Amino acid sequence: MDALDPSGAELHLWHALTGVREATLLTLVAGFEASNPEGIKLRVEFHSPLHQEVLTAISAGTPPDIIITSCDRVAEYAALDAIAPLAPYLDHAKHGLGKSEQADLWPIVLSGCSSAQPKGSLGLFFDPQAAVMFYNAAWLKRLKVEAPPQNWDEFRKLANIARDKKTATWGYAHANDGLTLVNWISGVGGVLFDWEQREVTLDDSRAVAALGVLQDLLQDGCAYCVTEAAADRAGLAAEKVLFSLGSTADLPQYTAAVYDAKAKKDRFAWDIVPVPGLASPPVVNVQGSTLSILRTTSRQQLAAWLFLKWFVQRENDVQWSLATGALPLHKSSVEAPEMQAYLEQNPRFKTACGLLANAEPEPAIPGWQEIRVLLVHAAAMICSGQAEPTDALAAADTAADGLFAR
Repeated sequence: MDALDPSGAELHLWHALTGVREATLLTLVAGFEASNPEGIKLRVEFHSPLHQEVLTAISAGTPPDIIITSCDRVAEYAALDAIAPLAPYLDHAKHGLGKSEQADLWPIVLSGCSSAQPKGSLGLFFDPQAAVMFYNAAWLKRLKVEAPPQNWDEFRKLANIARDKKTATWGYAHANDGLTLVNWISGVGGVLFDWEQREVTLDDSRAVAALGVLQDLLQDGCAYCVTEAAADRAGLAAEKVLFSLGSTADLPQYTAAVYDAKAKKDRFAWDIVPVPGLASPPVVNVQGSTLSILRTTSRQQLAAWLFLKWFVQRENDVQWSLATGALPLHKSSVEAPEMQAYLEQNPRFKTACGLLANAEPEPAIPGWQEIRVLLVHAAAMICSGQAEPTDALAAADTAADGLFAR
């Protein structure tokens, strides 16, 4: 690698980002082109459907140099031996990331979606959003409860106390989101993919127990499943729902919903915490994308790595986070002046940043996006009373085996 000269390299970066994410990516790329001493240029291309076009390019022997995509897609390309592992670059004496910079990045950034991957990191994880529980802190205070629930027994007890038919208040509104379902199951020790046996395990006994909690809450009459988008957020903002589950990506919407523009303050005290579970510290599942390098030539791969290395520098990380709402990748990003100014106005975002200390990705396996849909469908069957948790997850697991085996 020392003998390679990436000067003047032209790279192709493929993505499927839209809106502010695409605009921010283009801004950052322009900054890289203007500042990198090797004169490396990038051709940034939006592709849809990205996955199929990447597979076609790999098959034709003309893959892009860099892709931004989900963990399960990267795992599929890695199975085709089309992804260049980052290990040779990360610790390289000349081109690698220094030990202090690696230590400042949250571990999940360098894990490349899954530490269980036998070939090591398959990309740099970025654009993370974490599963969280939103709750009405003022309501808990009125109940003389000092802290939000940390496990599902406490959660169920408080949800039942909050339920009042006369005032139409509820303990919990279930939005049936895939990320929070995964976190719910992971938090009680459930395993959705067995890496040793290489098989999907949606019917894991702890997954059944987790969805059994949902069934219990529904049967208690203290919870309901929402059928309209953002109805859980609206219920919490109207002080009709004590708890809801979602993602840190939802923070701006919750902030706006609770804020009283006329009084210029929140209508009540509220906050976020990790999804209840059994572990200490709690499991925090995240979703996001990876920046991955595809196998091309040694020179092109080195040039691609130099862009990845630049992209995750703290100043670029902060710029991406402030523009998109994604959690910053560096532990020290909260110390940046522009981030400090944002955190003063959005204190819950600071709490969210710290959640990455215990972040875990979803299973980085081919077809996971489709498999997760089966998990959501199983929960929907329980919501509608059409199936017991054991039967719903057994059916989902059977269908998932078929998807994973393709």
